[in-house]
Amino acid sequence: MKLTNSFISTSLRVAFWSGMAGIFAIAAASTVTHRQQPPGRRTTDPPVAAKGKLGQDLFLAIDHRDLAGVQALLKRGADPNSRNGLEFTPLYIAAASYQMDAMQALLGAGAKVDADSSYGTPLTFAAATGNAAGAEILLNQGASANTIRTDGLSVLMMAANSGNPALVHALLDHKADVKPADEGGETALSLAARGGHAKVVEMLLDAGSVVDSTDAEGQTPLMAAAENGSGDTVKLLLAKGANANGKDKQGRTPLLLCAEYSGDAGTIQALLSAGAKADEPDSKGGTAAAYATRRGHAQAAALLGKPSAAALTAVGEEPSPRQATALSLHLIQHSMLEFTKLASCVSCHQEGLGRIATGEAMEHGFKLDPAVEKAQMGRLNGMLGAMRPLHEGALKSPEVMKQIPLIEINEVATTDGWLLAGMAAHKQAPSAETAAMTAVLARQQLPDGHWSFSIPRVPMQSSNVTFTALAVKSLQTYGKTPLCADAAGRLRRAKNWLAAAPAQTGEDRAFKLLGLKWAGASSDTLRKTSASIRGAQHPDGGWSWLPNAPSDAYATGQALYALHAGGGLPASDAAYKRGVKFLLRNQDRDGSWYVVKRAIPANNYFDAGFPHGESQYASFNATSWATLALLQTLSR
Repeated sequence: MKLTNSFISTSLRVAFWSGMAGIFAIAAASTVTHRQQPPGRRTTDPPVAAKGKLGQDLFLAIDHRDLAGVQALLKRGADPNSRNGLEFTPLYIAAASYQMDAMQALLGAGAKVDADSSYGTPLTFAAATGNAAGAEILLNQGASANTIRTDGLSVLMMAANSGNPALVHALLDHKADVKPADEGGETALSLAARGGHAKVVEMLLDAGSVVDSTDAEGQTPLMAAAENGSGDTVKLLLAKGANANGKDKQGRTPLLLCAEYSGDAGTIQALLSAGAKADEPDSKGGTAAAYATRRGHAQAAALLGKPSAAALTAVGEEPSPRQATALSLHLIQHSMLEFTKLASCVSCHQEGLGRIATGEAMEHGFKLDPAVEKAQMGRLNGMLGAMRPLHEGALKSPEVMKQIPLIEINEVATTDGWLLAGMAAHKQAPSAETAAMTAVLARQQLPDGHWSFSIPRVPMQSSNVTFTALAVKSLQTYGKTPLCADAAGRLRRAKNWLAAAPAQTGEDRAFKLLGLKWAGASSDTLRKTSASIRGAQHPDGGWSWLPNAPSDAYATGQALYALHAGGGLPASDAAYKRGVKFLLRNQDRDGSWYVVKRAIPANNYFDAGFPHGESQYASFNATSWATLALLQTLSR
C-alpha cells in the first residue's frame, strides 16, 4: 500500500491534536522559544510573557488541557483576550488543539472570535490542524472565512493543506474565496494537490479554483501532485483539464518532475495516457527517461523507454560522496546566512540541525564560510546572554519559571535541545549562560524520564524520543555544573525511558539509538536498537519516515547517521553503502535533496535562499541529514 500524505496528515491530527496522553498534559514548565518570523515582523526576541490578567496562567491551563482550570481562571477574571509573545490568544491554542469545551468557555467569557495577528486568527489555527468541529464553532460565532495572514496564507489554504473535506466544505459554505495565493504563489488548490488530498482538490475545482494556476516557481497544482506521486490527484486534475505538458521556470513538465522525484509508475502512466510528451527536455536538456534512469526508478524507466546519451549527460553523473558533500555544504551555509539576514530569531533548523551538519563537516576537514559562523554566533550568544538572568531566576523560583516567555506552548525542549546540540557540534565551550540554559531544560523532564512538546512540525518536531535524546546530549555536554547537580539521576531516568519507548517512525528509531548512545546504554541495547533501523531499510537502499511510504533523503540520511554515530556501523558496511548510493543518485544538481513539506504551516513562510520553494525548510533538513550521512564515508 502506498502511504499518502492525506493518511499522514489525518493520523497526525489524531496523534497530536486529539488529547494523546503525554503531549498536552504537561505539568512541567518550559523556557523561551524563538520561532521563525517573517521579515519586518515587529516582535521582541526573546518574546515577552503573556499580557493580560492571569494571561500566562490561562495559556498554561489550555496547554495542559485543564478545562476546570480554564473555567476557574475565567471566573476569577482572567483575560480571555490575553496575548502571548507571538500575539496568540488562548482561543488560538484551544482551536488548534481540538479543545472545543475550552473554546466555548473562552467565547462565553468574551474572547474575540476574529482576534488577528501575523499568524492569522483562531479560525486560521483550527483550519491548520483540520479541526472542523472547532471551525464550525468559530464560524457560527461570526468568524471571517477569508482572513489572510502576513505571508498570504488564507484560512481556506490552511484547511486545504490539512486535507479535511468536512472543514473545506464548511468554509466554502461560508463563502471562502478559492483564488488567493500566498507569498510563494501557492493557492488552496496547490496545497491540496501537493498533499495528495484528492477529495479536497475536487471540491476546490468545483468551487472555481483555477486548475493551471502557477506559483513563484512556475509550478501548477498538477506538477505539485505529480512530483509527489499522488496518482489519484493527478488523474483528477487531468480530467478537469490540467495541462499535461506545462513547464515550470526550470522547463520541467509534470512528467519530468514525477520521473525525477517520486518515480511513481501509476502517475507516469496517467500522464502518458493524457498526452504528456515523454521526450520533452527541461532547460538543461534532461528528459523524464533520463531522470528516471538516473534516480533508479525502474518501473518508471521501463514506461519511459531508453534515454538518449545526450539526455543522460544533461542530468549529470552520480557524484562521489565528497563532491556531493561539497555541493550540499555550500547550499546549507548559503541558506544559513540568508536566514540570519531575514529573520530576527534563532531556529531549530538553521542554528540546530544545520549547525550539527556544519560542525561535523569541520571535523572532516571542510573549511566553512566564516561569515556564517560570525552571524550565527552573534545571534546565539546574544540570546544566551539576554536569557541568562531569567534562566537563573527561574531555577530559584517556580513563579519565575512559570513566567518564562512561551512556556505556555511548551517549546523549551524543541528549541533549547536543538540549539545546544548545534553548539556542541561546533565545540562551543561551556559557560555560565549554557549552564543556566541547560539547567532550565533539565527541569522540564517529566517524572517518567522523558521530555515533551505540544505543537508538532513533522517530521523534525514529531517525536518525544527526539527531544529526550537531545536533552540527554545537552546534559552530557553542558550539564556538568552545580546548577545541574541532579544530572546523573536525570540521565538515568532518560536512558530507562528511551530503552522502553516504542519506535513507530523513522524519527523515533534514529533518535532512540542516538539517545541511548549518548546516555551510555549497554552495547547489547545499542545492537538491538540498531537492528530495528537496519530492518526498516527498503530494497532501493533508502528509509522512510513511516512504514510503507517511499524512501526519502531525510529518513535515509538520519538512519545512516544514527547507525554510525549511535550503533557504530562502519561506512564500509553493505547496508550503509546501499543507503549512500540512494542518496547520491537522488541528489539534485544544485546540491540539495528534495523532501515535500509535511508540517502544519504554523510558522509564516519566507524564502531563506534554499531550493524547492515552500518545501525548502523540509528540504534543508533533509539535506543536512544526508550530508551528515555522507560525511561518515570520508576520512577525517
